[in-house]
Amino acid sequence: MTNVIVEVKDLYKEYKDKEVLRGISFTVYKGEIFSLLGPNGAGKTTTVKILSCVLKPTRGEVKVIGYKVPNECGKIRERIGVMPQDYQGFLDLTVRENIEYFVKLYNGKETQVDELISLLDLEKVKNQKLRYLSGGYVRRVGIASAFAGSQEILFLDEPTVGLDPKARRGFWEIIKMMKNKGVTIFLTTHYLDEAQKLSDRVAILYGGKLIKVSTADEIMAEFKATNLEDAYLELIKSLEDSENNE
Repeated sequence: MTNVIVEVKDLYKEYKDKEVLRGISFTVYKGEIFSLLGPNGAGKTTTVKILSCVLKPTRGEVKVIGYKVPNECGKIRERIGVMPQDYQGFLDLTVRENIEYFVKLYNGKETQVDELISLLDLEKVKNQKLRYLSGGYVRRVGIASAFAGSQEILFLDEPTVGLDPKARRGFWEIIKMMKNKGVTIFLTTHYLDEAQKLSDRVAILYGGKLIKVSTADEIMAEFKATNLEDAYLELIKSLEDSENNE
């Protein structure tokens, strides 16, 4: 069990009278890329927010890097990087100043600032304030901020939304590089080609329940599909049909 970095057992999350997560359980292993998939409203962002100590679980057991959520969140926050879906950054700071802030916050080396600017192709906008940048560039700054320091696990919630195809492929290479350094990646995405290319394993949420945890290849084989997107759509259709027949 020493290689388990995230452990979730029977996790529930309720908002007033709505049950968003309904008893999900899974583990994530050190050094893997683990992608959480599902339709809008399935509970993906809620799961990320609980694991990254933004939300408290209603009930269930959650451990990240061996520490309990929410009781030991102070220790967890020191060792994780987070790219939220609604990342906006500090709008009146420049790109460089935003990245410098997070590098200092996570005790990274000063040289990491220029490394991240180069890595995310931000050189030509590094002295511009965030409020004047396109959404795609803001996403890049968010990714750079998540990579600051030397975190053991990165939680990336739909990080490539708004990126052009070239930038998205560049992001894939960065993710692979981080994995090669031993960093664990917890990714949510609506891009099924992204999940197929990057993931060691994928988990599929539907209606707050965890439907499947497997490799992309195994899911494709199960549905006799040549790509993960076709297999995923077939699975979601079967779940919708089952609901309609109840």
